[in-house]
Amino acid sequence: MGRLTGKVAIITGASGLLGLAGVRAILDEGARVVAMGRSAKVEEQAKEFVAAGADVTPFRGDVSSEQDMAEVVDLAKRTYGRLDTLWNNAGLTDSGWMEHDGDVTTTSLEHLLHTFEVNAASVFLGAKYAIPVMAETGGGSIINTSSMQTAGGDMVMVSYGASKAAVEYLTLSVAASFGHLGIRSNAIAPGVIPPPGAEHVPIEAWPEWSRPQSLIRSSQSLDIAGEARDVAAAVVYLASDEARFLTGQVIRIDGGVTGHLPTLSERRKFIAS
Repeated sequence: MGRLTGKVAIITGASGLLGLAGVRAILDEGARVVAMGRSAKVEEQAKEFVAAGADVTPFRGDVSSEQDMAEVVDLAKRTYGRLDTLWNNAGLTDSGWMEHDGDVTTTSLEHLLHTFEVNAASVFLGAKYAIPVMAETGGGSIINTSSMQTAGGDMVMVSYGASKAAVEYLTLSVAASFGHLGIRSNAIAPGVIPPPGAEHVPIEAWPEWSRPQSLIRSSQSLDIAGEARDVAAAVVYLASDEARFLTGQVIRIDGGVTGHLPTLSERRKFIAS
């Protein structure tokens, strides 16, 4: 408790599974939070946090909009007078979108460009507007959500994987360019993190989660299911002064899926089924 006391954080995608866990964890460590999301859910969740005594300011906006990203950073500065952490967490992950993300011959250019706008351009915009504000108070921590998908080639999800690879390069670029201002830039690369209870749902009832989870679990070094709190713990660490000498890194939170030699045989069977 108290590892982030006095700090101010912006979290995008704050009402989703990982974002909400991050909001809770960062608040528990004493920070104040500007929670950004597209729907009214982010405002409803903020009210619950405030009622419990936390300091949360909601902001409804689109991370692919330059105006909205500029406004959320300005909101943090006007409300709290500083910005210490930006977690660029928002991204496209819903099953309806993933159904159209195949290989380079089956994925439309429109789909690719939209994916880059939400997953990668948002990271660019967040850093663009956060860095000058962070520099005013001696620096800060920018945390970007990448994916285990960048660890190797895949036969589907070409736009998702490419956009997350762009996120990792942007992470490195910011680390190299602004370290002299005291700004750290790192990425986290989660594996498949199922919603609570998903492991108990039959594959037929929830195939978009249960089928991938079964494949990923069989590839993990650790025989446990990842949870949102595992990702949130890494975010808290990167936001804290404990990570003061850590920048330009990608932390993989995937149970060891990307830590050993892969095989395509099971993946081919999975895609064909």
